[in-house]
Amino acid sequence: MTPAGRDYSWLPEHQFHAAYTLAHVDALIARAGEVLHDYLEPGPFTLENIVDGQVANVQVKAVAPLPAAAARYAADAMTQLRSAIEHTIFAEIEYLLGRALAEGEARAIEMPAVVSEKKFVEWLNHRRRRDIPPLRDGEPLVRRLRLLQPYQRTDVDNHPMRVLAEHTNLAKHRTPVVAAVRLGQVKLDAPDPAVTIMGGGPVRVGHIIATVPIGKQVPATIWPEVSIQRPHTETWHIVMKELGALEEWARTTAIPYLVAGTRDVSPLPPGLDITVGHDNVRAALSAASGKSALKRSEWRIQAAAARQGLTETLALHPERVEAPRRVGRVSVLGLFRDLTSRGVDGRPPLFLRG
Repeated sequence: MTPAGRDYSWLPEHQFHAAYTLAHVDALIARAGEVLHDYLEPGPFTLENIVDGQVANVQVKAVAPLPAAAARYAADAMTQLRSAIEHTIFAEIEYLLGRALAEGEARAIEMPAVVSEKKFVEWLNHRRRRDIPPLRDGEPLVRRLRLLQPYQRTDVDNHPMRVLAEHTNLAKHRTPVVAAVRLGQVKLDAPDPAVTIMGGGPVRVGHIIATVPIGKQVPATIWPEVSIQRPHTETWHIVMKELGALEEWARTTAIPYLVAGTRDVSPLPPGLDITVGHDNVRAALSAASGKSALKRSEWRIQAAAARQGLTETLALHPERVEAPRRVGRVSVLGLFRDLTSRGVDGRPPLFLRG
């Protein structure tokens, strides 16, 4: 059934490619999510108790190696996102010119990501760009490019185009993106002043994540998180949240604005099937799923938590067969930081033992 209210008359035929690339991006993000889910689900940390006087330190004995595919799927997705934006600019210029760009002109086409108006004007006045009519200051395409620049926001470093440019410059020219498994949060099922817990951050073998009095057993949930480092700020951000935010900005803001001059149009859906051909692309877009890879992965996590919660509830039946004591489980919810605020209902506890 076609979702109500979608209208893709704003997307001209010469820009259909953008919808295809965005669908490819969503598939790459989904692959990254699958790898991360399979890595996090069993728990990446092996813990041990080290007695120290009257307390036991819950210490990291081992950290499972992070699959290399996760960072590379992330890098591929971001590179394709930037390509979708720059291909849109290229196609729009050729359409406006009514001819193919010459080799020298083609090399000058890109999406700038500058931090000041002065830098943007310098970009426009590049010797190759200033002779391309659609890139002359005052033209509609230039106005659209200007309004998508990082310096239009107060928090320049967090502007999606700045973030995307920094990630892709690193991945394309220097080194694979930097990703790491980190401790997102340790949450006690009930507050206990006798227990000291470590805050979030990098995790290495030997790190103490909690200190528990000898003889005490404290149910808790640990959220690991796989994060990616932004090259320009060196801050860490959840991989899936970073990818999801950049994908959403590209398909709901950047590309609609470059093509239509506004974001007040039906956003391009992430779920277009590009493994088959489409005679009517606009109809296919109208019928495509609007749920992004990030949203689908969140649902998968929630469903897994609900199933586990049911299993734990059934295990409380008085006639159950007593199973060996479980060492504990590290929660997979760290894959998506925004889910941690929903509590630990349905997740089996990890017992911090003193």
